[in-house]
Amino acid sequence: MQARTPLLAVFVILRCALLVMLFAALPCAASAPLHIKMGLHNFPPDFIVSSDGQSCGGPGFELTRRIFAMQQIEVEAVCVTPARMYLLLDSGELDLSINIKSTKALAPQQGQHLFVAPPYSELQLVMYSHKNRGQAPRDNSVALIRGFDYQGQRAKLLERGFIPVDLPDAISASDLFLHQRSQHLLTYDGPFRAYAQAKDASILKNLERKALSSIDTFYVLSARSPHQTQMQQAIVSYAQKHQCSYIKACVPE
Repeated sequence: MQARTPLLAVFVILRCALLVMLFAALPCAASAPLHIKMGLHNFPPDFIVSSDGQSCGGPGFELTRRIFAMQQIEVEAVCVTPARMYLLLDSGELDLSINIKSTKALAPQQGQHLFVAPPYSELQLVMYSHKNRGQAPRDNSVALIRGFDYQGQRAKLLERGFIPVDLPDAISASDLFLHQRSQHLLTYDGPFRAYAQAKDASILKNLERKALSSIDTFYVLSARSPHQTQMQQAIVSYAQKHQCSYIKACVPE
């Protein structure tokens, strides 16, 4: 009996030590959530980049953070131009962003980049033009975003003799047009109207508008992100929980 006592004591000590190690590891695991990077470019009102390009966010980013926080995933905003965003998605330096499916800049990876349903939002593609009595040029110039093909509308405009003026992002293109340095603006209606009305509510009265088409946007997950499956699960879980037809439209109270 006395011989077994030391062995029993050793066993108890080892068991206690193992339990201490396991419980000590739990806080470390809990304090290290998955970290992903999301590319943001100027696309008000959902996504906004500061004038110096050093900070970005907006309601769309805050919604995205809430969606992923439910699955213990942290999201970092990376401020980029659209053209650079596509390169970083292809390389895996960005884990995700929001985009339409038909962008040609993503075409080489189209079978691998994952567009997650349901859509984030629906956009209306439109052409705005200055009326003849304005000071804008009458040279068929059209301001648009570099790297955007606008569902094939860019190519159609070129075929019809329009002259593209490429700008880094939506704000730059809108400003060029609003300052009457281009005759037309090819843009998505909601973001442009929000931006123009914030500057001057009367601006839109002096413009002509032609609706072209509608298109859905989606969360696009990089083919090279090691977190693609976890990101997809987080988005789908949120959409199912809140019965979303469009992610943007089903924000819980």
